[in-house]
Amino acid sequence: MNKFTTPKPKKLIPPTPSAGRARPQPPFPFFPFLVLVFLIIIVFGVRLGLGMSGKYLEGTEGYVYLDEDGNPQVIPEVREQLKRQKQNREDCVQYAAVATEEGYRACYSCPNGQKNIFLRSGEIWKFGETCDLKSRNNAPEYKTNNVVLIAQNFGTKDYCFKIQLDSIYLYKIHPENLRRLKETGIWFKRLPGNKIYR
Repeated sequence: MNKFTTPKPKKLIPPTPSAGRARPQPPFPFFPFLVLVFLIIIVFGVRLGLGMSGKYLEGTEGYVYLDEDGNPQVIPEVREQLKRQKQNREDCVQYAAVATEEGYRACYSCPNGQKNIFLRSGEIWKFGETCDLKSRNNAPEYKTNNVVLIAQNFGTKDYCFKIQLDSIYLYKIHPENLRRLKETGIWFKRLPGNKIYR
């Protein structure tokens, strides 16, 4: 007999599922629920840390809550918006919209109801004020009329608004307006681009 006989390979039998055996469960079946509870605790913890009781007044759309003493308060987001709005009104500019080249522009104050006026390069089309000069400069009205905004005065919105009013009302005696009257016979009560006195 040969000492080195090769053992016969064992026949592999596929496992048969037992009828009553349950599917294996994940090690933490309540994990999603625990995460949700944890997030809720964090949210309420942050609000309590800000002095918010979590009790909102009905009908205020979540903007008003009662503090620890029961006094109504606005949520922190409202105070941040208020702070930004106040700051925005501190850094404003009064500007002149000046023609970049000679040509016709829209006219809202022309005599005899004419709709357009010829302006030379450098002549003023409109006075205005804004707290966001970059956005105002990109407005379609200014691009259509080929004007550029030149900052003239800086300050609070109230200050710049008053300067703007002075500039519009006193344009009646502005050297540019009087020169135009002498050369063309056209004189403006207010600038061509200012629809009203503001």
